[in-house]
Amino acid sequence: MMDASKKGFNPLKLMILVFVLLSAFFLVFRETLTKAGADANVLIVANIILFLIGIFTVRNGLKAVSNPNPHVFVRVFYTGFIIRLFACAIAAFVYIYWTDGKVNKVSLFGSLGIYILYNVIEVSSLQKALRNNKNG
Repeated sequence: MMDASKKGFNPLKLMILVFVLLSAFFLVFRETLTKAGADANVLIVANIILFLIGIFTVRNGLKAVSNPNPHVFVRVFYTGFIIRLFACAIAAFVYIYWTDGKVNKVSLFGSLGIYILYNVIEVSSLQKALRNNKNG
C-alpha cells in the first residue's frame, strides 16, 4: 500500500476530521437544525454511512494506486462508486419506508451535501495519490 502519509498527506485523517467536525456540528446545533426544518438524526446517520463507505473506498483506492496494472485502480474506483450508490439508494428507501413517505427534504438535501463533500475528498485524495505515485 502506498503510504501517502510519508509525503505529509493523509486522506484518511482528513476524512476522520471531517466526520468528527460534522458529527459535532449536528449534535451541538441539533435545536437550530430542527428549527430550520432539518432532522439531525437523519444527518448523523447519513454522515456515519458516507464516512464508513468513504474510508473503505479511499483505503482500497490508495492500495490500488501502487499497483502497476492501471485497470486495478479503475476497477476499485468504480466499485467504490457502485457501493456508495447502492448504499445511498438502500438508505433512502429505508428512510422513505420508515417515515411512510413523509420525507424531510431539508435533511435529504443536507445528506446530499455530505455525499458531495466526502466524494470531493475521495476524488481529490486519489488524484493527489496518483500524482505522487507517478512523481515518486
